[in-house]
Amino acid sequence: MKFHHINKKTIGFDLTPLIDVVFLLLIFFMLTTTFINVESGVKVDLPSGDFAEVTERQNVVVSITENNVLYMNNKLIDPDKLSESIREEIGKNIDSLVVLEADQNISHGKVVRVMDLIKKGGAERIAIATKPSGESQ
Repeated sequence: MKFHHINKKTIGFDLTPLIDVVFLLLIFFMLTTTFINVESGVKVDLPSGDFAEVTERQNVVVSITENNVLYMNNKLIDPDKLSESIREEIGKNIDSLVVLEADQNISHGKVVRVMDLIKKGGAERIAIATKPSGESQ
């Protein structure tokens, strides 16, 4: 019996294309992931929450301070005119998100009343702002 000697060639896997794809995916996800960082000029001590990050876009920000003073987009506003002002802002951008920043020390009833006024103004989307757990202001 005659055995033929088989040339053993190095069998390998080229990792270069795989590494290229991984880097492209990494860049893609880094560029497409955005976070909102709602920073208004009104000092509000937000309650903590585990899911406090929101995406950045043109938002209408309604703030309620510890003294029950109401602001819309950093401007003092009369609660009786809030619904009308929300309607005007949403008319400018139909896809607007209304972000409600309420100090953690105000009553739940006040927050519900303001949310009701926002809803009467035609807002379909309302987000309640929180700060990430463990963050202090």
